[in-house]
Amino acid sequence: MKATAVAHPNIALVKYWGKRDEALILPHQSSLSVTLAPLSVRTSVEFGAGADAVRINGEPAKAQELARVIAAIDLVRAQVRGLGGAVVDSQGE
Repeated sequence: MKATAVAHPNIALVKYWGKRDEALILPHQSSLSVTLAPLSVRTSVEFGAGADAVRINGEPAKAQELARVIAAIDLVRAQVRGLGGAVVDSQGE
């Protein structure tokens, strides 16, 4: 099983800071952000036989990066049995 997702960076210029009306769920101030459409990150995850492997921009993930990715993959494994090892490839532009 393989899945691929593409995401574009989004930078908040004005952030949401709580509610001005709890009953109506109105924000204290509006949020304003911009999406940097020319830039993107494409990540593919493929489950199969073998050990987990994570590559970021063509390089093996560092220990801390690997731990974070595998923790997220383990959440998926807890819901779907028999997935096997995950091969994750993430490329940023």
